[in-house]
Amino acid sequence: MMIAIHQPHYFPWIGYLDKMAKADKFVLMDTVQLEKRSYMLRNRIIDLDSNIRYLTIITETQSHYNYEYRGIKTKNFKEWTDKQKGTLIWAYKKSPYFDEIWEAISPIFIEEREYLCDITIQSIEILRKLFEIRTPLLLQSALKIDKSYKKDKLILEICKAAGADVYYSGNGAKKYMDNEMFEREGVHVIYQQFEHPVYKQMGNHKFEPGLSALDMLFNCGIKRARELFWNQVNAMLT
Repeated sequence: MMIAIHQPHYFPWIGYLDKMAKADKFVLMDTVQLEKRSYMLRNRIIDLDSNIRYLTIITETQSHYNYEYRGIKTKNFKEWTDKQKGTLIWAYKKSPYFDEIWEAISPIFIEEREYLCDITIQSIEILRKLFEIRTPLLLQSALKIDKSYKKDKLILEICKAAGADVYYSGNGAKKYMDNEMFEREGVHVIYQQFEHPVYKQMGNHKFEPGLSALDMLFNCGIKRARELFWNQVNAMLT
C-alpha cells in the first residue's frame, strides 16, 4: 500500500492534490506545529493586475507556534472571510465559471469554525469533491506513533502505523530523507513526478504556476479543470 503524507494546507495547489490522487491513503499531519509563512493557513492566487494575492486565515497569535496544529484557534471570522471574498471577486468575477465555483467554496465563508485545522481540512474536502479525488484521508492524531520523532523518522513512524510498504514523497523531502533507513524498515520510497498543467489565466501575464487550485477552477470551470488534472495524474502513472 502506498501512502502520501502532508500537513493540511488551505485550498492547496494542484501538486498537493496530485500526490493525494496517486496514493492509496493520504495522511494529514494535524499534530505537528504550524510553520511560519506556510500554506497551513493561507494560499496564493493572482489578480487581474497580475499581482500575487494571499488568502489568509486569521488565528489566535499568542504562542500559536507552540501548539499542535489541530489546537490552533481562529479569530475575526468576518474580517478574514470578507477580505478573502473581496480578493476572489476582484480576481475572478469576470470568469464565466465564477458562479459555479463560488457556490462550491462558499461554505468556507458561511460556516464559522473554531479551529484552523477544521477550516483547512474543509477546504481540502471541497477540492476533493470538485476534482473527484477518492483517496481515503487519515489524521496523524488517529495513529499510534511516537510524536517525539522529527522529519524522516516521523514520516517512517507514520508509514508503519498506517500499514504502508511504499511512501510517495514530495521532491522537497530529498534533502533530509534517509532512503536506506526506510528500506531497512520495509518501506520503499518513491518521489513524486509532476508536471504542472498549463491553462489560460485571466489578466495579461505569463502563466503563473503553483497557485491554489482555486485558480485553475475559476479559470477553467469544474469540467475542464477536472479533465486537465486527471490527464496529468494518469499520464504520470503510466
